[in-house]
Amino acid sequence: GCLARFITSSFYKPDRLPDRFFKLMKGVDRPLRLRWQSGLPSDKVTRRWSLEVPEIFARRVVKNHAWAEQLMFRRDAVFDRWVSKRFVTSGDIFWGFQGSCLESLRSARSHGLVAVCEFATAHVTRAIRVLSEEAKRHPEWADSISNFCFPNWYRERLEQEPHSASICVAASQFTRDSLLEVGVPDDKICLLPLGVDLTQFTPIQRPLDGPFRILFVGGIGQRKGIKYLLEAYRRIRAPSTELVLVGPVCGSGRALRSYDGLFTNLGRLDQAQVVEQMRRCHVLVLPSVFEGFGLVIPEAMATGMPVIASRHSTGPEIISNGENGYVLEHDDIDGLAKKLQWLAEHRRQCIDMGKSAIQAAAKVSWEAHQQRLNEILTMVQFRLKNLELPLPVRTQAVSED
Repeated sequence: GCLARFITSSFYKPDRLPDRFFKLMKGVDRPLRLRWQSGLPSDKVTRRWSLEVPEIFARRVVKNHAWAEQLMFRRDAVFDRWVSKRFVTSGDIFWGFQGSCLESLRSARSHGLVAVCEFATAHVTRAIRVLSEEAKRHPEWADSISNFCFPNWYRERLEQEPHSASICVAASQFTRDSLLEVGVPDDKICLLPLGVDLTQFTPIQRPLDGPFRILFVGGIGQRKGIKYLLEAYRRIRAPSTELVLVGPVCGSGRALRSYDGLFTNLGRLDQAQVVEQMRRCHVLVLPSVFEGFGLVIPEAMATGMPVIASRHSTGPEIISNGENGYVLEHDDIDGLAKKLQWLAEHRRQCIDMGKSAIQAAAKVSWEAHQQRLNEILTMVQFRLKNLELPLPVRTQAVSED
C-alpha cells in the first residue's frame, strides 16, 4: 500500500490496450511476460518503451553487443533525466536503482524527499578492480566478462550515486562491503536481500539412482567463474555424472570450445524450464567472480538442492557449510572438485542437504522480503517525519529495466 508510482522503461500490461491484443498471440505474449509482475497494478506503472528500442535492435538484429552496451549506458542516462524532471516529487520517498538514478536522487533531495538507491550488485569501483584482474589472469576468457569497462562519464555516474542518496540499500554483505570500501557511512546502508517466489520454486524428491547431475544457471562466462567449474568437473568426470549449463554464452565463446564434450548446454530457458532443470539435478554450482547477490542460489535451494557458491555472492549469508551446501573461494578448483566428488559418492547425504536447503531458502521468501522492506520504510519515515509513531508513506520506485 506504500507504492504511489512505478516508473520503468518497459512493462507489459496485458489487461490494457494495446497490450491486450498481444495477450492473444502466444509467441508474443510469452516473452513479454518477462516484463510483467503479478501484484503490480498496471495503473501504477509509467513506462517508456522507446528507450529500449535502440539497444534491442543492436543486440537482437545487428548482434553487436559492444554497441548495445554503449546504447544501454545512454538509455540509463536519458531515462534518469526524464524521471528527474517529471516524477520525483510524486511521493515522500524516491527509490531508484543503481546506474539509472543519479540526477533523480539529487532532484529528490533538493525537493526534500528521502532518496534511496538500491544496489543489487557491488559498487563499480570493486567491479572494475576484480573483473579487470580476472581478465588479465585468464585473457582467453576476457571477452566473456562484461560490465567493467565503462566510458568515463558513465563510470563517474556510478561512483557518485551512493554518495548522492540519503540511504543505500544493499542486496548482500558483499555489496555492502563494496559501499563501505568507497566511504559510504555504515549507518547509511540497509541490507535488503532479494526475494524468491516460493510458489514457483517448489521441492521434489530426487532419486538415489541414475546420473549425478551438476547444474549451472547464468551467463556462461568468466564473470560467473565458469572456467573454474569446468576445470573442477574435468577432474571428477565419470560416466555416472553430468554437467548441465543453462544460460546464454557470453562473448565469442572461443574459450568455451576447448571444453566441448564436457557438458550439455541448454542455452537460455524461461523460468518454468529452469525450475524443471533444477528438479532434475542434484547440486547447483555458482562460482561467481563478481556477483552481488545471485538469486539463482536461493531459487535452487527452494527446489531441494544444495548449492556450492563463491564468497562473492549471497552464499555466505544463507549457506551453512556441510549442512545445505558449501561456500568456497571463487577460484578454488581443487576444493570445488573435492566437494562435487563427495556429493556424487554420497547421494543420500546430498539429498538430505537439499532438504535443509529448503528451510534456508524460506529466509529470503517474498514474505521475508516484504517484512524487511517494511522495516526499512518504517525507519525511513521515522527519519523523514521525526515522529515516534510511523505514519503511512507514499513511495515511487524506479527501474530502468
